[in-house]
Amino acid sequence: MEKSLTKGQFDLLTKRLESNELFKKSKSLHKYLQYKSFYDGNPDQILNGQIVRREDDRLVEEGRAGFDEKTAKLVIYNFKDGVLHSENDEPAVQYPGHWEIWENGLIKKVMADGGDTEEFWENGVPVRIETNLAERRRREVENGN
Repeated sequence: MEKSLTKGQFDLLTKRLESNELFKKSKSLHKYLQYKSFYDGNPDQILNGQIVRREDDRLVEEGRAGFDEKTAKLVIYNFKDGVLHSENDEPAVQYPGHWEIWENGLIKKVMADGGDTEEFWENGVPVRIETNLAERRRREVENGN
């Protein structure tokens, strides 16, 4: 991303996204990380590469206050120039049964529920969510399609 949003711009954008019904239904726990830049412990060092960490369903990292062991999972993040970004067919966010494709800090596609749900995003906004894909695929095979 070329320029960072001000806090006011970010708050306005978040409010607009939260009013979107598909945004509310999205399976992405990470959708609020769009438009954000990430740094490696110091504001002059933007994150690049892969980070693997254990976190809960509220994105609280293991070892931090409030971490919920019952919902813990290993999450792999990929960054480029300080934002979540997918490259070389690698999701920007992935954990068991869940993959997110991001481009320059914005979600493009979410595959959830082990591939049974797919979400399609444009410019950081969900435009379509398809569910029950396993059942639909099974029926297509049965019907010879």
